[in-house]
Amino acid sequence: MNESLGYIYDQFVDVEKDDFQYIYRGEITPILIMNVLDFAKSNLAKAVDTKNLKNRIYYIMGEGLQNITRHQVDNSKGNIDDSAIVFIHKKMNKYYIVTGNLMRRSEENSLKEKIDYINKLSPEELNEYCRDIRLVPGFNERGGGSLGLIEMAKRSGNKLSYLMVPINEEKSYFYLSIEILTQIEKQQQYEYSLKDVINTHNFIKENNFILSFKGDFNQDNLLSLLSILKNGMSDSKTRIKLYSVMVELLQNIVKHADNIDNNKDWKAGVFYICENKEKFSLLAGNYILNIHSEDLAKRFDRINALDSKELTKEYNKILFNFNDNSPISTGLGIIDIRRKCGEKVEYYIKKVNNTIDFLTVKVDINKID
Repeated sequence: MNESLGYIYDQFVDVEKDDFQYIYRGEITPILIMNVLDFAKSNLAKAVDTKNLKNRIYYIMGEGLQNITRHQVDNSKGNIDDSAIVFIHKKMNKYYIVTGNLMRRSEENSLKEKIDYINKLSPEELNEYCRDIRLVPGFNERGGGSLGLIEMAKRSGNKLSYLMVPINEEKSYFYLSIEILTQIEKQQQYEYSLKDVINTHNFIKENNFILSFKGDFNQDNLLSLLSILKNGMSDSKTRIKLYSVMVELLQNIVKHADNIDNNKDWKAGVFYICENKEKFSLLAGNYILNIHSEDLAKRFDRINALDSKELTKEYNKILFNFNDNSPISTGLGIIDIRRKCGEKVEYYIKKVNNTIDFLTVKVDINKID
């Protein structure tokens, strides 16, 4: 049992029902934008917010992603730390849409002037400014970026928060954050500042995360996360293996996770993908009833001790055992993951309370040339 995985629970512990956080770091392409919007649409469909609010949030997400493509510069050196980043964060009564990307320092003043001017305008003045820009010949070429910023300010009902962090003499990193207040009144307020954004960004860079999701693990979210992975990586044997193991880990949460408040319709969990030069790492975490924890730990240890032939034998034995329907006792998923990745499955079980524990699983997948 790897106690160093305990930090995953620390990152997850504040997620409540209807909350979610999605982070993607990498190249932003038109296909990826559609995948992210599909993911957002799936989560919005389950929210209790009004249809009008959902449409506003969906539009702002799309415009925020398009904003990256308007202002980003080519990351020709392929430095993952300089990659674009997308945050979609729902906490209590607020949504936050945050994007980050490299931009030319020569364009900083112009962009600052646009945003600062937009932030000074009243709702009525924003509408008038929007009409004025549309009347300018060729506004799609010259004013499209300004129009997108105006629309995000109009539809969110809030100022646009931004920050430009110098990288070198030629480039800076541009963060843009849009806050959207829901119509659901809650006593406790929550603030997600640009300082929090930068801290989160630094955390995922330090841990080499390229994808992170915290929230409800339902079948729709599973399919959306798989689509994002599929379209965010080039075809390779590594991607095929990564995709296959990811299916097993996500399905395990969807099918077998318990919940801290006994809500069977909400499968709370966390999922990360990490990447370095040698390998990918998949990390998944979810609640389990602690009456299963000891047996589950023994099963992990026993399966990790098996060689490839013993794994195949155990897999076939369980696969054709039709008398045992317990998801915890079978261990078929653990065996299948071990067979596919060729590595031991790391795990950590953290006590949460008298009835619930939190299980974290980590799987490494070596890159194949």
